[in-house]
Amino acid sequence: MVSVWLRRMAIFGAPLGLAGLAAIHPIVGGALIPEDKLGVWTLIHTLQIPLAALLGVAVVLMLDRVDGIEARAARLAVIPWVAAFAAFDGIAGLATGALSEYGHLHPAQGTVVLGIAAAVSDSPIAAAALPLGALFFGLVAFGGAAVALQRAGASGIGALALGAGGIVWTFIHPLVGAPAMLVFVFGAFLVERSALERVPTVATVNAAA
Repeated sequence: MVSVWLRRMAIFGAPLGLAGLAAIHPIVGGALIPEDKLGVWTLIHTLQIPLAALLGVAVVLMLDRVDGIEARAARLAVIPWVAAFAAFDGIAGLATGALSEYGHLHPAQGTVVLGIAAAVSDSPIAAAALPLGALFFGLVAFGGAAVALQRAGASGIGALALGAGGIVWTFIHPLVGAPAMLVFVFGAFLVERSALERVPTVATVNAAA
């Protein structure tokens, strides 16, 4: 059984950490990351991978003892969502950062570096397959969890906020990732509170007996 501390770290710590990373995420234009933003860029795309995995764990934990097709689909979608998102954003972001660093250190080869960066970002896998995979599995994981939790008696507002926050963060986290994850935290709080309210106390069980 997962300890209360580990459960709260996943359910609340992961989205809060991702909200902080999204808040400092540089918005850049062009193929190369500006030299003064490389450190932050690399830090964000390194930490996002384990935090995204922990966010997936949070979804599974909140679906504990929740049955139904939506809950099962959400649980199954978590692993491919983490994999697709890590490849789409984390690894691709780190590769872009490494290429940018090399380009700044070797300006004479800037044209070659720009060409490689453009080829990577415009490839069918990086430009379509992985982002669409992350969005699809994110819809199933977060959307399915929201429906399953609401049907299980959790707070409807909480389930909706949790699902919407996860889906929005998946695809447009550099722009609205921080508020999306705060919405997720708000939803998770309502869902967890409603779950506690549904658990019968010892006194209630004894009275019913």
